[in-house]
Amino acid sequence: MLLIKPTTEWEKEILDYKTEFLSQSGVNWIDGASGLSNFTNIQDWIEHLVLYESNETIPNPDFVTGEQYLFVRETDKKIIGMIHFRHELNEYLFHFGGHIGYSVAPSERNKGYGSRMLKEMLLEKKESPIKKLLITCNDDNIGSAKVIEHNGGILENKVLDESDGKLVRRYWIDN
Repeated sequence: MLLIKPTTEWEKEILDYKTEFLSQSGVNWIDGASGLSNFTNIQDWIEHLVLYESNETIPNPDFVTGEQYLFVRETDKKIIGMIHFRHELNEYLFHFGGHIGYSVAPSERNKGYGSRMLKEMLLEKKESPIKKLLITCNDDNIGSAKVIEHNGGILENKVLDESDGKLVRRYWIDN
């Protein structure tokens, strides 16, 4: 398994991931994918990602900088998941989003890939100046809660996101 940054070399696989996720999940948004669901052109999405990697180029001051990764199975080059690492937290992310957002392809769930992907991201960011990471999930997302707990997440509390009426679990992981 590899954590890699998206490039146009992965265009077909990215589109396959997007199609599978949106068609099989019953949602119109892909967690941890930096707005991929809003893009039809992968080159445009990649250019969007680059803008959000630096405070000098970020187009929306209400957002934070971050890095997008694909979690790829080497044997067949399939994107198993997507994970986004945020360099800082704004008020919304502090309460409801956290430093890391991720998703796993519907066909690859319940196989341990979410835990492996988060573990790899934590190792990748071990040298980050952020030593305490916030990771959140909806209270009813038991699979994601298990992924976070398996990687050392300590539940601090649960908060109500009034924008959608969902209860959100807030976990901290020492990194």
